[in-house]
Amino acid sequence: MIVHSKLINLVPVIAKSNLRHGLKEKVSKGLNSNINYNQLRHSHARTMFIRPGKFYTKKYFDSLHFHFCLAGLPFFLFIAYQNFFVGPAILNDIPEDYEPRYWEYHKNPIKRFMSRYVFEIPERAYERNLHFIYVEGCKQKMRNLEKKVKTMMKENQDYKAWYYVPVPKETLEMKKEYHQKYGSLGYESKFTK
Repeated sequence: MIVHSKLINLVPVIAKSNLRHGLKEKVSKGLNSNINYNQLRHSHARTMFIRPGKFYTKKYFDSLHFHFCLAGLPFFLFIAYQNFFVGPAILNDIPEDYEPRYWEYHKNPIKRFMSRYVFEIPERAYERNLHFIYVEGCKQKMRNLEKKVKTMMKENQDYKAWYYVPVPKETLEMKKEYHQKYGSLGYESKFTK
């Protein structure tokens, strides 16, 4: 009886301790307290969480790996064949009447193949870049001309456009005389020399 009463006194201590962390139900005071006490003593606080399955993820990566190897293996074999059996180009003297093509300047056979069939011809790329530079230069000239036109229209105010304010003709003539006499700064030019 003394042992049973000591167990009953221990049950609230165990229920509040860290051993009780993972369990949901309360430890009861009674005859089943010894069973609950043993369960708490021999268990751990970890619980099992429900997670989504990884079947489709693993299936996707397996398929991706398979198709990558299926596509990459021929390229690897082609590169190995070119490097082992064909080898790099050898520098020789050029005959007098022969001009080498643009892909013959590359040493590696794969680079020769890529420059001949995949990449753009260097002369064509050079001409295209020159045309791009020419078009941008024309655009810059047009921007400068438009800026100059706007500036002159702002100064003269004699054309109905951005800066036109309708004023009498006499006022414009007085303004032109003033500019001719004193300049656009508003004072005579002899004071600035």
